[in-house]
Amino acid sequence: MNIDFLKKLSNADGIASNEREVRQTILTELEELPYEKRTDGLGSLIFTKKGKSPKSIMICGHMDEVGFMVRSISDLGLIHLMVVGGVKPLAQHLQKIRITTFDGRKINGIVNGDYREGKTDNLYCDIGATSAEEVAALGIEVGNMGCYATEFEEFAVKDIYAGKAFDDRLACFVMGELMKRLAAEELPLTIHFANTSSEEVGIRGAKTAVQMMNPDVVFVIDVATFSTEFVRDHTNQRQIGKGPILTHFDRTLAPNLEMVHYVKETAKKGNIPLQLDMFNSGGTDGGEAHKVNEGKPTVVTILPVRYGHCAYSIVNKQDVQQMIDLYEGLIKDFTEATYHRVADFI
Repeated sequence: MNIDFLKKLSNADGIASNEREVRQTILTELEELPYEKRTDGLGSLIFTKKGKSPKSIMICGHMDEVGFMVRSISDLGLIHLMVVGGVKPLAQHLQKIRITTFDGRKINGIVNGDYREGKTDNLYCDIGATSAEEVAALGIEVGNMGCYATEFEEFAVKDIYAGKAFDDRLACFVMGELMKRLAAEELPLTIHFANTSSEEVGIRGAKTAVQMMNPDVVFVIDVATFSTEFVRDHTNQRQIGKGPILTHFDRTLAPNLEMVHYVKETAKKGNIPLQLDMFNSGGTDGGEAHKVNEGKPTVVTILPVRYGHCAYSIVNKQDVQQMIDLYEGLIKDFTEATYHRVADFI
């Protein structure tokens, strides 16, 4: 695995509909590979490799991260913000963020606000300015993107990394590493790798990407956390170091049952551990992907991380490696017969 690629993905800034840095990072890493490249109208970046069969698989993972947008600038020089995506309320206080101007400059500041009854009011970024004119002179304008100024790093514990935007740059990384492995392979089905836009604000890019490419089945890669690190028993199936997660239900998708079985069989064949989970809330790219056109057999796989939708997350490299191995098997073994198994209901 190219950890430097993961570092660049994590450090890139990209909220919904503003994923240019992420797209460029992916293109720089993968543009020499023999895949067709295209984008949809929202900015999702899709790579395609033709297989023996015209039937096709799409793998989705979103590029955007939760963050902020400049809403207004006060006479005091405070930059008032709107949250973009589900940033945790406590993570909206006393964290370092950076604002990206429209011409690409990065301006560091501190995010803060008034915390009351589990939510934040009067959210702002303080860059040390004392007037609106001082802020304007730096090129900061309404609509500029704000992201956490977290720098990717390796922790002292073996195989542990921390950074921002692991939701869902980890999926972009997994897809990129898979593309490298499969570049010279002859595959049973055509494969589309879709780095989607705007998942964090309503699962938007997955819908347009699937509409454009019209795959026959969809696999989704996302991330999830558990609510507390003090619980690491059978009730917590989102533990780092325990393998990828296979979800059986979430608020937006009841997955195709035969695809669930296929993932389990492939994991068993490859001696890859799976954590089995389901979600009462939240959703992924699968929530919109499965409803396109005639309906798409869809299943969701998840990478476990600690802490989400905030300034830092923690991941175990072993889980990422196992997810790459799992998808290599899923893609290589998915034939037309597999398609008929998951898609034929009579």
